[in-house]
Amino acid sequence: MRSENSENNVNPQQPALTGATILAIISVVLTAGWIAFAYYKGSTSDSNRILLLHPVVPILLIVLLTRVYRWIEIKSIIILEILAIAGWLFVRLLGALSPFILGFCFAYVFRFLWNALPFKKEYQRGVATVLILVVCGGALFYTGRQVSQQARQMGSGLMKFYYETVLPYVNGETFNAIAIGVNPPVVRDTIATPDSGEKQQTETFYIATNHGVYRIQADAEGTRSRVGITTGALLGKRIKTLTTSRNVIYAGTQKGLYRYYKVLPASGVEIVTADGSIRRIQSQVWHKVEGTPFDTTSVQAVSTPHWNSSQIYVGTQAGLYTSKDAGRTWNEVSPTIYGERSIVSITSIEDTNGNRITYVASTAQDDSEPLEPLTTTVHWYLEGSSLGWDPLPPVTQTVYALTGAETTPRDAVDNSQVSDIELYAGTPDGLYAWNRLNNWQKEEVTTEIMLLATAPSGLYAGDRTVIRYRINSTSGWRPFTINKIGITHTYRDEPIVKQIQTYLTERIPAIAQTGGEAVRWVSKFVGSIAYGFGGFLVTLLLSFVVFVYANQSFDNYFRSFISLLPEHRRDTVKSYLREIDKNLQQFLKGQVTVIAIISAISCIAYSIISVPFALVVGLLAGLCNAIPTFGPFIGGGFAFLAMLMGLAAGDFGVVDFLIRSAVVVGVALGVQTLDNSLVSPKVMSDAVDVDPLLIMFGVIVGATVLGFWGVLLAIPIIVVIKSIIAVSRTLAADQNVESTSAKTNPLEEN
Repeated sequence: MRSENSENNVNPQQPALTGATILAIISVVLTAGWIAFAYYKGSTSDSNRILLLHPVVPILLIVLLTRVYRWIEIKSIIILEILAIAGWLFVRLLGALSPFILGFCFAYVFRFLWNALPFKKEYQRGVATVLILVVCGGALFYTGRQVSQQARQMGSGLMKFYYETVLPYVNGETFNAIAIGVNPPVVRDTIATPDSGEKQQTETFYIATNHGVYRIQADAEGTRSRVGITTGALLGKRIKTLTTSRNVIYAGTQKGLYRYYKVLPASGVEIVTADGSIRRIQSQVWHKVEGTPFDTTSVQAVSTPHWNSSQIYVGTQAGLYTSKDAGRTWNEVSPTIYGERSIVSITSIEDTNGNRITYVASTAQDDSEPLEPLTTTVHWYLEGSSLGWDPLPPVTQTVYALTGAETTPRDAVDNSQVSDIELYAGTPDGLYAWNRLNNWQKEEVTTEIMLLATAPSGLYAGDRTVIRYRINSTSGWRPFTINKIGITHTYRDEPIVKQIQTYLTERIPAIAQTGGEAVRWVSKFVGSIAYGFGGFLVTLLLSFVVFVYANQSFDNYFRSFISLLPEHRRDTVKSYLREIDKNLQQFLKGQVTVIAIISAISCIAYSIISVPFALVVGLLAGLCNAIPTFGPFIGGGFAFLAMLMGLAAGDFGVVDFLIRSAVVVGVALGVQTLDNSLVSPKVMSDAVDVDPLLIMFGVIVGATVLGFWGVLLAIPIIVVIKSIIAVSRTLAADQNVESTSAKTNPLEEN
């Protein structure tokens, strides 16, 4: 009876909670508390010292939840907790897992590309793969070489911009030397003379400031402008003197003599290096004249006679030297006179009688009475004679510079205007002239004269701030050029301004020259990046190892993974994997097609506007297009960076750079518009259809969690999630059909 009553009871009493159920509930609650604590602590530095947050603890919690799964009626709670723990564990172990994730991703992409090859036989695929690797390797090598060369030019260009633009604008400039090159009219890179009269020769002016060397040019209207030619080894050197011959410019510095070729032969020029070897230079850069007796001595005066460009006179702090073979060998000149004297200035002239004479101004090195003014002695030497160096009558003032007289032809002016002056001397008290009749006589100029030069157009004289010229001794003085005044000039006496000037003129150039601090900064920066990515180089190495093993047995790894699952779950997991693989294959096909199209369009567009490394920039723009939403802008950023490298390397000027940069922005926007409106919708329509807002959300979340790799893998992850959702819906629909059939079949039987 009791048994029958129990069977007929419609609402039997619910069983009480068992001990296993209570323990399961306690486990779920404790796990929730651990999850809250773990997410609260995050990945701070002190969390690594908390034993409760050791990776072993979440793994044990996941095992515990799988064991109590059957004792909890609301099973979705356990599933959510397992997902939360897995997410925390994934982020915590991302540095250790990244080689495996990247390795398997690379293996999957390589497997896709391998299957996409149009060849069927294995050996054909092997040959095609080798050819692809060789071509890609050669392209990378060529590109790396070109980029390295451009980077060197960019570094030199940036230093050139710093010395010729930044420092004069901030600190101002002062004139240190002037030289004038006189060439026939057919020679290129020459300019018109300042006066309006017709000349049989053209002149090129070179000005040395405290920041660099400039060539002064004039346009068709006669407007003069300066062009900096400070390059190579002369960058950052303090220039003390300057001279020029037909094709060579010499600059004397505190650390030796430097040379610059105005026009290089097609085969380049051979120079002797410090170790005695021969090096051929192929570009117009300043280089040091090696193997001289004054390599580490301050060069204070240089002169090259116009009648012999192979002969050079160099005056130092202690001696006069000459070379008759363009600087290959050197000899000391009259050491009995100049061995203990400091050379002030040298000039070589051809007087009205056709005599070729070299004049040298020097001072005695006497440190016993530093407050006394230096006494300057001018010696002269007749070239080609056996006579020695004879002194001229003494000058009553300290001599700063020497130059010959104006070379106006006698038949060009009235004989009454022809002067017998043969030599000028610049002094603190003004300009002094010398001739064989009247000795030294003072000119009308009373301002300090530190710079002197003579050309067919007249006499050029000036100080540190201004240079003037006159056509002949009877004409007035005209302004030639004025120095640039820096923005700190008004507050130059302020301590903070002096500190800034010192830092700009000494600290930054020292860093650029030695590179020590820059190398330490770059090393620290690279080290922090490598540490942030779990050791970037180590990660790449381990990813390559994982890629090699995964590529060899890609399918076997997934079969082994499926074999670990319960047998009744294997078909379901296979359904998920097949759907994911199908969608990823479609996505990769569309992505490769879009990358190829955008790369071709970008290469053509950037080549038309002459962007440096147009081929490389175009390929990078196409690859960056794989990054959703922001990819085209990143590709345009590479193009703009290439433009900056071209500007720094001197490939084009500032105006040209601005125009091309505007065109680059237009090209980037045009490529993005073309991609968004035509290419991607057409090509990707057959691939996985993903909402654009969902893509943007995934990119932002991926960048926040995984950084660069999160941005790159955002769409593939969305594709995987979408595939899982699609299969889940299909399985749920199948289960509903089966349950509906199970309920209707008994009625049909009745």
